[in-house]
Amino acid sequence: MKKITLMAVLAVATVVYSCKSKADKDAADSTAAVESAEAATEKPAAASTEASQPANETKTYTVTFTPDSAILGKKKEALLKLVAVSATDLSDPDGKSQGIELKFKISGTNKEKIGGNSIGIATNNFRLVLDNNTSINEANGGYFSVQPESTSESDEITYRIPAGAKPKALNLFFDETRASVGVELK
Repeated sequence: MKKITLMAVLAVATVVYSCKSKADKDAADSTAAVESAEAATEKPAAASTEASQPANETKTYTVTFTPDSAILGKKKEALLKLVAVSATDLSDPDGKSQGIELKFKISGTNKEKIGGNSIGIATNNFRLVLDNNTSINEANGGYFSVQPESTSESDEITYRIPAGAKPKALNLFFDETRASVGVELK
């Protein structure tokens, strides 16, 4: 009988000890889980804050053409309308301005009657006049044609304005005629 009592006491002690140890271990595990969950929720919050505030934010300008269209050609057959796309300040990693990149498109309308000639607009003939009265040509552009009594849009035309200069006017040329359009960056 003493052996049975001793075995019972030993069994109860083992159960109590193992249960107590397991509860402490579960409490420690749940505390660690809570801490890691808090750390996981804090890290994305910090990452989203960094993403919403970029370190190098580029400066952009609003482009205004005055007037925004011009009629060109010996028979006044080409109506060109300027469509502003963007003007972005180009800067090096230190934040020093390297100039401005001006991008726009041209919507061309051919006023010739059906059966007449198509017109071809070569954007490399255009010149951007700067505030220091120098003229620059496009960095990227091209040629586009417009069929009679229709409208077509050019690809993006890009001018790279040197640092410290601002655009003043854009001179458009077609069929030995010229029109000047004012350009303003805000």
